[in-house]
Amino acid sequence: MVAMNRTGIFKLLTALALFMSVNMAQGLAQPLRLASHQAVYDLKLDQVHQNGSFEAVRGRVVMKVEQNCDGVIVNQRMVLEMINFDGDAIISDYTLSTWEDNDGRMMRFDMANMLNGQLLEKYSGIAQRDEAGVTVTFRVPPNTSLTLPSGVIFPGEHSRQVIKAAAAGRKLFSAKVYDGNGEEGLSDTLAVIGKGQTLLQAEDIAKPLQGRTYWPLQISYFDLRGQQTEPDYKISMKIFDNGVATDLHLDYMDFSLKGELSELTMLEMEKCS
Repeated sequence: MVAMNRTGIFKLLTALALFMSVNMAQGLAQPLRLASHQAVYDLKLDQVHQNGSFEAVRGRVVMKVEQNCDGVIVNQRMVLEMINFDGDAIISDYTLSTWEDNDGRMMRFDMANMLNGQLLEKYSGIAQRDEAGVTVTFRVPPNTSLTLPSGVIFPGEHSRQVIKAAAAGRKLFSAKVYDGNGEEGLSDTLAVIGKGQTLLQAEDIAKPLQGRTYWPLQISYFDLRGQQTEPDYKISMKIFDNGVATDLHLDYMDFSLKGELSELTMLEMEKCS
């Protein structure tokens, strides 16, 4: 059942959280920091794919990003109500909290995945990156670890590199990313970056974005355990130069969702020396 497959739609949330928070306003000459803010997206069903399991899906995503001087904290939650073709309602509640240092060399993570109020999965631990690769040590479940190859990066560093590529006019960027989603948190990714444009007129919620530059962005995620030509899932958005994302589209095996920005609160940034 798709609702029980963490490596599908729930991992889309991890990518979204960091890409909607990269702050380009400081300029590319300095290390990129993430803009502290909270955003809410209302999710609506866009399309049920052939042989899909659900006839109705709706939900909400809440993300809070707090940039401090040492790193960035991201707290995210996605709740989905899915109705299958028998009329049964399935409530999925996914949370992921991470802290990643500004150099992209360490990430702490806590993930929980619940279905109809029952805990399906929980992972907590720390991932550390060096020249040899990435070592993931889990606190939950205990006595569990992963060793990943060199070149693997974390979501914050992935976001910074994609935004730098966009600002430099590049059209493609690929990377292997570990996102903290337990033992299956490693994906191969391909970002397709569109031409930069300026938002000339914005609705009330998006008024702070008026006059700003954005790039159309689509990121595809591939399971490294098999030889695949088609991605497991995709996320698309407009990513602005101040880090805010609009026009979300989450595309999974069974269905696709549209995400509309319903609330946006910019938070005060910590001042660093």
